[in-house]
Amino acid sequence: YGAVEKELDPLLQREQDNKASEKLPTWMYFFLAIPSIFDLAATALCMMGLQYIDVSIYQLLRGSGMIFVALMQQHVLGDHLFMFQWIGVFFNVTAVIIVGGTAILNESENDESASSGGALLGVSLVMAGAVVQAMQFVFEEKVMTMDIPSPPLLLIGMEGLWGTIFCVLVVYPLAY
Repeated sequence: YGAVEKELDPLLQREQDNKASEKLPTWMYFFLAIPSIFDLAATALCMMGLQYIDVSIYQLLRGSGMIFVALMQQHVLGDHLFMFQWIGVFFNVTAVIIVGGTAILNESENDESASSGGALLGVSLVMAGAVVQAMQFVFEEKVMTMDIPSPPLLLIGMEGLWGTIFCVLVVYPLAY
């Protein structure tokens, strides 16, 4: 086994060196700004929704992203999920309906006018944020499996870089 390993080691090293030497095209570095835009949009939607609902409700509704990722993985990426995975998604759908419904019903009980609709707006914004976050995850998976795949660490690094640039040049001036 040791002799075979010594023979294969240079071959594996040469293959890894060839993969490392492959250059990504310049457009890929700009293309990797898209997940940052998804991330900023999802964060903005969720933070707007958090103004209308309790933090505990917000945190539980964020778990709905799993539902949207499963649906997009099945219908956009064409990956087929197993039955046990769909059963898990079903339990998540049930939990999101219970938590979201509780937030909305609790508001109408505590509010005399019952016409404000703040909890419904909050739940809707957080769910919209979860959809956008799911789009980010599916996009990232697609980018890592394209004809010219992006290495995962580069993808995350560029997402952080572009996110910082967008925050400094767009979000902070708007917030100011």
